Formats: sequence, C-alpha cells, structure tokens
Amino acid sequence: MLLCVNIGNFNIRVAGYEGTHQLFRSQLRTDPMKTADEYAIGLKNLLSLYGLGTEKLTGGIISCVHPAMVSCLRNAIRLLRDVRVLTVGPGLKTGLNIRIDNPAELGADIVASAAAVRARYPVPALIINFDTAITLMGLDAGGALVGGCIAPGIKLSLEALTSHAAQLPQIDLNQDPKSVVGTNTVQSMEAGLILGNACMIDGLIDRFAPLLGGQPTVVATGDFCRQIARHCRHTIHCEEDLICDGLALIWQKNNKV
Repeated sequence: MLLCVNIGNFNIRVAGYEGTHQLFRSQLRTDPMKTADEYAIGLKNLLSLYGLGTEKLTGGIISCVHPAMVSCLRNAIRLLRDVRVLTVGPGLKTGLNIRIDNPAELGADIVASAAAVRARYPVPALIINFDTAITLMGLDAGGALVGGCIAPGIKLSLEALTSHAAQLPQIDLNQDPKSVVGTNTVQSMEAGLILGNACMIDGLIDRFAPLLGGQPTVVATGDFCRQIARHCRHTIHCEEDLICDGLALIWQKNNKV
C-alpha cells in the first residue's frame, strides 16, 4: 500500500493506494508544533480506522506547501514502517513539460494535480485548485504546463471581510446563494463570495482559451470546487482527490522496474 500525503496550510490530506486504486482517504490537521511521533500515531490510527495495518505499507510520497513539515511527515511514515518516501520536487519524474520561468517555484500540489490531469484528460486543459489561494494553471495543446494565475481563496476573502468590516459576520460558506440579489447581509455575502468567484472563474477560463490553443478541458479540486463549479457557465470536472491521485501516478513513474 502506498501512502500519499498532501500537506496544506490548514489540513493534511492522506490517502492509501494499491496501484491507482484508492483504498481510503482522510485528513489530519496541519500543526507545525506536532512531532513526528505524534503524526505517526495519527497516521496509524487512520490506517486502523479503515481496517489497514502498517505491515501493508510499501512506500510513501509527499507534496507540501509547508516546507518545514516535510521532514516531520517523512519521519512519521518511516516510524510506521521503514519504507521509501518520496517528496515531490526537482529531480523527480512527473511526466510534465514545465515551461514556467523557474520550475522550482511551482507548488508540489500543482505538480501532482497537473500530472493527474495530463494522464486522464485531453489537452489543452485548465486546472483549478480551491485552497487557501485559488490557482489556475494551464496545460497547452501540447500538454506543457505554461503557467497560470493566483487569486485569494474563498476562506481568505471571508476572513479579510470579517476582520476589516466590523458589521460583517462570519458565515457558513456551505450554503448556496439563492440569488445574486441578497436581501440581508448574510445572503449578500454568500452571493458575493460564491457567485462572485464563479463569475471570476468563468471569465478567466475565457481568457485562458486563446492562450492555450483552444477551449480547455477544465478540472477543479479543493474544498469548494463543486460548490463554485455548479454556478459556473463552463463545464467543470470536479475531483476532490486529484492531488493524491497525481501523487500515486508520480510514485509509479519513479518506481518502475
């Protein structure tokens, strides 16, 4: 069993795979104060929760936007069993032709997502990740990753509103706006955050199309991908496990006999 770990700013996504078949998926909280031992206990408990033992572990692969956490999680996996653990970064085979100015700057989560999209969908393609930031990265008609754009994430935007505007409350972002015309403060914020981001995504897709060599296949991942996508005018394929699926594919590319 391969353990795929994506370390985000707030959560750590963990998924187990046999080949490309996903056995389970779960989450832990990102906490830089935790030790490798504490994370090892958390990972062991997750495996136990899904009826899996550490003896089944054959390897691990990590993508991370929180660099200080990499060694901690690598050591945690190795405490469960002494296996090979890869980290997505320079020197690892990904199957991608990366054409940005400095490929080393590209987030490991974006690399994993792009690897999954490149393997599954026709190009040109546009990959959207709804996380702390909203990132849109383009694969051109030849399958090369040519760059993209970054905007504030939905939670980040909500936090900015509530911390800088005294009369704006915290709201439940899982509620769908009924209309763009809110009749109270909460409805107005829902409309602005959800429908506003949907309009932004539609507009950016239109702007990406001529630069990528045609209307792109659009694939989205992240906590709010389905909620935003349902309000977009373009067809968007939503895959919450895109990053971990990409990690499993990258592992296979780097472990072929």
